[in-house]
Amino acid sequence: MSTAPATINPVATIMQPRLLTRGRFFHCTLNDGKFFLITYKLIRGDSDSSNDVDPDYNLNYDHEYVYLFHTVYYYVRCKFLPHSNVEDLLNKELDMNTLRNGPSLTPQQKLDLEESLVLKLYLRLSQETDEIST
Repeated sequence: MSTAPATINPVATIMQPRLLTRGRFFHCTLNDGKFFLITYKLIRGDSDSSNDVDPDYNLNYDHEYVYLFHTVYYYVRCKFLPHSNVEDLLNKELDMNTLRNGPSLTPQQKLDLEESLVLKLYLRLSQETDEIST
């Protein structure tokens, strides 16, 4: 009984995930039921972080922080959406740029928000989920 030796392919293909450069989604915190617009943008050392083409760039955000995804950093911004404006926003009857910030988030609320986004951001970036259309 003769068996052929196993063939070993010396060339291995390494799949590099496609990095999302930016995205946005809506998020509701479980502990207090607050709605937020979340935007994220890849931090690049070779480019200016401002972007006049980005419709979300000039919004007045309630919280901003840096999120580490594997070996790259994302700049995450969170805009609080009062319940009274959520329906209008979903029906496209409200311009995000006209929303004023409510009361400042406390340090604990900011920490809770960041913790509630850890898994969601990880899954979104891992699955290369496209951003919400504007």
